[in-house]
Amino acid sequence: MSRGTAVRMWALEPATYRSPAHVAEFGSAAPRIPFPIYLVEHAEGFVLFDAGLDPDHAGDPAGAYGEMAQRIDMVFDERHLVETHLEAIGRSMDDVTTVVASHLHFDHAGSLKRFPRARTILGAGELEYARAPERFSSAWFRDEDFGAGTGLEFDVIDEDEDVFGDGSLVVRRLPGHTPGSLALQVALPERTLVLSGDVVHTRGAYESELHYHGDVDSVAARASLRRLRGILDAEKADLWIAHDPADWERFGGAGEKR
Repeated sequence: MSRGTAVRMWALEPATYRSPAHVAEFGSAAPRIPFPIYLVEHAEGFVLFDAGLDPDHAGDPAGAYGEMAQRIDMVFDERHLVETHLEAIGRSMDDVTTVVASHLHFDHAGSLKRFPRARTILGAGELEYARAPERFSSAWFRDEDFGAGTGLEFDVIDEDEDVFGDGSLVVRRLPGHTPGSLALQVALPERTLVLSGDVVHTRGAYESELHYHGDVDSVAARASLRRLRGILDAEKADLWIAHDPADWERFGGAGEKR
């Protein structure tokens, strides 16, 4: 039996930032790093993978993120909002029926609250950790993005999830960066992609199986990298590393993908 495919996918125009370490090394040539959001069209509905920054503060990221917004040179305005993209393709926020949250760090969870009626998929252990994180990671979580005041109800998964039951969109559970970290496998008409979330941050880290300094569990993170490699091989899929500027260039930047 053949596997189903999504109709198409978009990488939304991303808000960006600069790593202070890169700026110290490269100055004005330091790369701008994307805050990723992806939208997938399926015959049964639109699926959002990750939700970027807080839309209530587009144009004023310091209003949400304080001095950090200036320190990492955030660029975030209405161009980067989910609703801006949906308007451009003749759709509305109500057309998004499923949201997959790779994890609840502020740069992936900001627009979750805009989809209270969607099925919102979250990895097991993520919400509990986000509510009471270890001190080193506490600055990456904001209750405003996922707390009771948002009205969100999460569909928590503790294993891989075939979203529509046809193999076209498969949520991959790959813990380590956070307890509930997820990636999304997307079968498109012309190729299969795995969208990394924060399971890995750079192509070099993937190739060398190197965990990220901010991972909650480095042993689990490396095990997930090994599992990810097996998934890519088995599915003959390409990996799109969400925060890697070179990967955004490799896959043609923002826009429609098939």
